[in-house]
Amino acid sequence: MRFILFALVGIVMACGNGSQGDYKIIDDLPFQKAKDEKAYADIILKSIRTNRDLPIWQEFENKTVIDKDSLHLIVGMYSTAISGRSDWDFIDVYKDSDKKDISQGFDYAWLDPSGRLGLQIRVIPVAVKKGFKLKLIEFRSRLDVMESRAFPGGPISDYVKLDYDWDANLERKLKEDQN
Repeated sequence: MRFILFALVGIVMACGNGSQGDYKIIDDLPFQKAKDEKAYADIILKSIRTNRDLPIWQEFENKTVIDKDSLHLIVGMYSTAISGRSDWDFIDVYKDSDKKDISQGFDYAWLDPSGRLGLQIRVIPVAVKKGFKLKLIEFRSRLDVMESRAFPGGPISDYVKLDYDWDANLERKLKEDQN
């Protein structure tokens, strides 16, 4: 009887907790190789665009407060929305901004064909000993059929003002159309 108990304890210790203890490295999502916060946020966005919520979940600074099912639903919903419409304009707010302030995270936005703000995603990374982790991600939608939600957090308002020069963006588009 002792042998069986000892064997079971050994097996449990060897296996560990596979659902939370394992960190899966995905070659095309090199979170651990991100050189700065912006590169890390861009990898999080790539994970959303390619509808992969598990890599995002395992990047959270505190995974225990994240509802995996809710994250799966929201990532799938936003992935479908941003990859399903080729007529929406994508804006990388930080990249296009003259002010390079990383304190509030990195905003990404999608404008509908009429130029109205439709979707926003904000990624807030935090530096840790070995690279970066995900502190917060906000999914905001102005579309009635999509939920706005923060992880960690929960439901949030549909809109947060972006510090972005919309007039300069419009001028760039007009110049591109003329060429």
